[in-house]
Amino acid sequence: MKKAIMVDMDDVMCGGGFLGLINEFLGTNYTEEDVEGYYMQNLMPKDKQALFLDYLMSKNFYDYCHIYPYVQTVLQELQEEYEVFVGTSYVIPEREKESGIILLHKYNFLQEHFSFLNPHNYVFVGNKEILNCYAKIDDRLENLKRTRRKLLYTAYHNKHLANDYLQEQGIERVDGWLDVKTKLLQKKI
Repeated sequence: MKKAIMVDMDDVMCGGGFLGLINEFLGTNYTEEDVEGYYMQNLMPKDKQALFLDYLMSKNFYDYCHIYPYVQTVLQELQEEYEVFVGTSYVIPEREKESGIILLHKYNFLQEHFSFLNPHNYVFVGNKEILNCYAKIDDRLENLKRTRRKLLYTAYHNKHLANDYLQEQGIERVDGWLDVKTKLLQKKI
């Protein structure tokens, strides 16, 4: 039986969607370097946040995303040795009742760009702590609980975390999908 691994979707498999919508809505050219902390909506003036959420819910976030380099190739290789699960959150706290549409957008994006993954292994959750597996690849520390191998995927909001701190927490940093391959498929390189 293959060991199970969980891979996050947003800011791990793909990115740019949320920022793309912010820039379109505001008519700006923000980059990830302009974002302080995790929440990109902090770029939004307070008086426009409610209108932006309306705008966000009327769009398909994934029409604005780009797929990260090597993710498809490495995930296909990982499937040879592991049971790969996509563990992704879809609920927007300010719009919980409307968030089901985001689940559909995520599912369709995975089907279009990652059709080689088993759709029975898509796990749509809010709290990833319930997922207990051999390894997790995620961009948020709180999503790396209940796993033996904790791989923190480098993203705009976690670059500041010191490697010493991560090592103390038993977390390995991965800087892209070739680094994931090196960590999880060491014998195949």
